[in-house]
Amino acid sequence: MIRAFFFLGVGLIAGGFIGSYIGEPGAGAWGIGFGIPVASMALVFWLVSRTLRGIPSDNPVMAKMAVQAGRVGMARVEHVGETGTRVNERPLCDIELTVQPRHGQTFRTKFRRVLNFQTSVAVIPGSVHPVAILIEGEPDVSFIKPEELSDQSLLKLPIPSAASAGEVRSPKSGRLRPNGTRTKPLIGTSKRWFPLRAVLYLVMICVGAVIVLLPMRGAVELSVESKELTGSWIPDMRTEPGVSAALNALELKVGHDRVSRVSLYKDFVLIDAPVGPGTLNTDSWQFRGGKLISGGPASTQPESEEELFRIRDVHWQAYWPAVQSVSSGLDKTITDDIGIFSERETNSDLGGDSFMQHTGDVIARFTVNEPYSSIAYTMNGQGENISDD
Repeated sequence: MIRAFFFLGVGLIAGGFIGSYIGEPGAGAWGIGFGIPVASMALVFWLVSRTLRGIPSDNPVMAKMAVQAGRVGMARVEHVGETGTRVNERPLCDIELTVQPRHGQTFRTKFRRVLNFQTSVAVIPGSVHPVAILIEGEPDVSFIKPEELSDQSLLKLPIPSAASAGEVRSPKSGRLRPNGTRTKPLIGTSKRWFPLRAVLYLVMICVGAVIVLLPMRGAVELSVESKELTGSWIPDMRTEPGVSAALNALELKVGHDRVSRVSLYKDFVLIDAPVGPGTLNTDSWQFRGGKLISGGPASTQPESEEELFRIRDVHWQAYWPAVQSVSSGLDKTITDDIGIFSERETNSDLGGDSFMQHTGDVIARFTVNEPYSSIAYTMNGQGENISDD
């Protein structure tokens, strides 16, 4: 379970990085912020549990039951070695015993125990101690006091050499219950369980990532679509599928397709559009990372319906290829900085009622910056008739 939480934290971190990569700035930061402490704490507990694995817990009830059942014997300490780990300033040691049961074959066992000063003096190689055999046929033993033996003659029970006792047996994983059974993990820790553990860990990583990315499903869908169309996980918002995603999101939000200005940048789209059908009150909207956000009233409000144009009247897909045809000889980093600004052309008819209003044909403007100069270009709403200003 601890390892599952570790991989859940890894999934949160992965989801956070993915969200920051494909979503709006800072969108996945909370996943990283939560994932790091979850994974760190789980990793610490995981390492501690691995270190303390094999330490038998004191179980006086089972030891008493073993003594009453006659499952007792004598054990000789063959080896005591420190593991290098200390618990509360006390050394964690591996203890190897040769055990001669009162009835049955001699066996060797090995377990870990934290030794204090008093115990470490008593448990030294060659020392002999009475033990209770907690489960019949298993190498689980517990030291007991000599006075707990009902038959004191057992203290003189001879113990054969370690060489004649066979291989060292380690207690199985899991804690012993008073009824003689042992707790077992849902998924075993042996090699044969590794494929199932690997699947579980992969599932937990995916769960963590989904928790972070689910609120950003718009950005995920846009990123997947961009990968299919362009080969890049990061959509260029000046071309497909970014442009259509932004304009479709706006239409769903405001309930119409009228806009007064659309600005296409590499990472986001800015749109000035009336807040609803039948009104000229215009808000500025930003579409970024698959999310449409209102920026409040636009700085410039249209004075008439003639300043608005319909989204479908513009060939948005032709804009970026037209820009590339002009800037193809420039460095890529300069090309990435180019923005495209689309609106109606200003009416320059001095005698008209809409003089200096944006009531002309739909046009698009962009500027190509070079190290020592910049050139402004204009094209129509179909991405054609490019001219420099």
